Amino acid sequence: MLNKVMFFLPTLGGGGAERTVIQLANSFAEQGLQIDLAVCNLNGEKAKLLPEVNSKIQLINFNCGRVANALFPLKKRLKEQQYDCVVATQTHTNIICAFAKKLAGVQTKLIFREVSTPSKNMKLSGFKKLILTSLVNWTYSTADQVVCVSNGGLEDFREYYSYQKKNLITIYNPVIDDAYFEKLKASVQHRFFNATNKVIMAVGRLTEAKNFGFLIRSFSKLHQQHPETRLIILGEGELRAEFEALVTSLGLQDVVNLPGFDPNPYAYLKYSDLFVLSSNWEGLPGVLIQALASKIKVVSTNCPSGPMEILVNSKFGLLVECNDVEGMVAAMNQALFGNYVEFSNAEFEQHCQQFYKSNVLQRYLEMMENPS
Repeated sequence: MLNKVMFFLPTLGGGGAERTVIQLANSFAEQGLQIDLAVCNLNGEKAKLLPEVNSKIQLINFNCGRVANALFPLKKRLKEQQYDCVVATQTHTNIICAFAKKLAGVQTKLIFREVSTPSKNMKLSGFKKLILTSLVNWTYSTADQVVCVSNGGLEDFREYYSYQKKNLITIYNPVIDDAYFEKLKASVQHRFFNATNKVIMAVGRLTEAKNFGFLIRSFSKLHQQHPETRLIILGEGELRAEFEALVTSLGLQDVVNLPGFDPNPYAYLKYSDLFVLSSNWEGLPGVLIQALASKIKVVSTNCPSGPMEILVNSKFGLLVECNDVEGMVAAMNQALFGNYVEFSNAEFEQHCQQFYKSNVLQRYLEMMENPS
């Protein structure tokens, strides 16, 4: 009988991976399971999502900085608590968790979550890739189950690491629930939201992966054709200065806004005319699913991995190739001013069911009780 579960991840920063773990942990805590949420670092920005953690959860802060430093504190915790199951998220965290379990000598069920696309995310070659591949193949083979968040991500993982064991499975992230639709209802004040503007929304960390420079350059060309268009990019990250400089160099200061991180980016969707995902790579872009569920028009790059599955080969939105500025301009133009894709409500509702939290939680619960 499943009773005591640990979720282990590096931080509670503002990313989709962290938010998904918190959603899973909160939901199982509400169902009466004893849930520990263990992290390595809660300093500054790394605690951004702390307010979202359910009060029924016991937060374990190893306060050890780097994930590697969590090896012995985690081993001690596993030995003392004798968890029924540990769910770890992100590659380096998973590796350390496998070693900690081995050192602790416990029979705890072990589930790893892979949330990105390693061929794009890791950027390793030569000896470093060989070492990581060896570590992944040894440690991941000790897991009862390895959950990839998209079919594309699963295939990329298997190919990148030459991984042979048959313990990989795809479970989409739980990104749609009643709480999400409540968040959609919140009011937002922004100078771009008025009767004349056509507002494009984007959400994500200001990092290389999200490729907002590509979006800004594409928007610049669209704005030349349609002066009523505006662009809001919600998020924070290390490339803020670079993107702000790009906005300035293109003379877009009055029509592009980067307000920073907002704990409820979804509320902006109902005021916007289009959501755009411009990423170079993803694991499973939850914000694209949420935008789709809000019934806003969507345009996405066909990046690895996730958008092709979420939009079902452009059935539920428009797909463009990564870094294809002309293609992105044409797609945004079509979505805002032309003939957008058409689908029935029945098809749409059926497609979205696989992203509903209740369905995803049931799959995790069955796996944690019997992950083999």
